[in-house]
Amino acid sequence: MKKERIDIRVIFFFAIILLIGLVTFIIQFFNHVDCEDVKFYIFSDHSQSEEAIDFYDKTPNAKSWKWDFGDGSEPDTRKHTLHIYKKPGKYLVTLTINGECINTQELIIKDKYAADKLGSPQIITSKIITVGQPAYFRSGSESAKTWEWAFGENRGIDETFANPVYTFSTPGEKTITLVINGDFSKVAKKVIYVHPRVIKKTNPLDVTSYVYEKNADAFALPRGTVKKDPLDDMLQYVPVAPKTKTIKDSIKEVKKAPKISEDQFEILLNKVAEGSKVKDDFAEFLCDDLEIPIVKNNNDLLTFAQLCANIKGKKIKIESIRLNKDKNNNCIKGMSINYKVKKYLIWVKD
Repeated sequence: MKKERIDIRVIFFFAIILLIGLVTFIIQFFNHVDCEDVKFYIFSDHSQSEEAIDFYDKTPNAKSWKWDFGDGSEPDTRKHTLHIYKKPGKYLVTLTINGECINTQELIIKDKYAADKLGSPQIITSKIITVGQPAYFRSGSESAKTWEWAFGENRGIDETFANPVYTFSTPGEKTITLVINGDFSKVAKKVIYVHPRVIKKTNPLDVTSYVYEKNADAFALPRGTVKKDPLDDMLQYVPVAPKTKTIKDSIKEVKKAPKISEDQFEILLNKVAEGSKVKDDFAEFLCDDLEIPIVKNNNDLLTFAQLCANIKGKKIKIESIRLNKDKNNNCIKGMSINYKVKKYLIWVKD
C-alpha cells in the first residue's frame, strides 16, 4: 500500500497565510488606538476672546487628527495647533483621531473686554480752560464710589468729589489723572492745555486791545528725547486711604508658585520619561523642595526626586495624578500618582 505524500506547496501556502496573518496582527496591535484613552489637552492663560489657545494631543498610536473648534471655523488636521475665538461663550471642541475615535471637551471663553466695559474710568471736561477761571470736571464711571483727582499742578490729590471744580493758577500743558475706588490698576489720564488769561487794556470795546500774558507757543514742549511720564512721579505721592486690617493683611506676603494643572503636570512628567526634562525643571512649582512625598500606585512612598529617577528612560502611561497644593502660596506639597510601564509589549505596574 502506497503512502500518500503531502505536497510541499500546500505546506508553503499555509506558511505564507500564517505569516501574513501574523504580520497583520502585529501591525494592528501597534497601530491600535484605545478610544477610551484619548489624551488631548487645551492650554490657555485666561480662556478669553481674541487670545491664542493651545490644543495638543498625546494619544498613543495616533496618526491623523481632525479638530473641530465648535465656532464654525475650518477644521484643523495638525497634532499641535492654535486657535483664536472671536466671541465669548461656550464651545464644544471635538477631536477625531485616525478617523474613528471621537472625543469632546467643553470650553468656556470669557469676554476679553468685560473688565473695561464694567469699570474703566473716564475724564470729561470742557474744551477750553483758562488760567484763573473755574474748570469743571466729571467722572464717566457708573460704578465709582470714591474719586481721587490730580490736576497736574501739585503733588498728591487735589479733589475727592465726583464732579470737582478746579481753578488753574498756571498756563500750559497739564496731565489730569483720576483713580476710582482706590484701584490703581485702572488710572484714567487726560492731557489738556490751559490757556493763559487775558489782560484788559484801556479800551474794552476794542478786541485787539486784549493780549495774552504770554504767547501760547511758549508753553509748548520743545522737541527732544522721550521724557518720563509725570504720572509715574505723581503716583508716588498719591495717598491712599488706609484699609481695615484683616488677617490676610497681617500675614507676611510670600512668593507664590506659578499655577499648573494636573494635565500640564502629567505632560511634564512624560517629558521626564522621554529624557527632555529633569527634576530641577519642577523646582518653581514645588518651591524648590524636590523631596516632597509621593504616593505611587497606592502602595509605595517615595520622594519626587526618586520618582523622576524611576521613570527616566521608560515608556510610561499615567492613569491618574493628583496634586496637593498649599492654599497660601500655591506650592505643590505632595502628590499621588498611578502609572504603568511598558515591558515586553505589556503594560505593568511599576
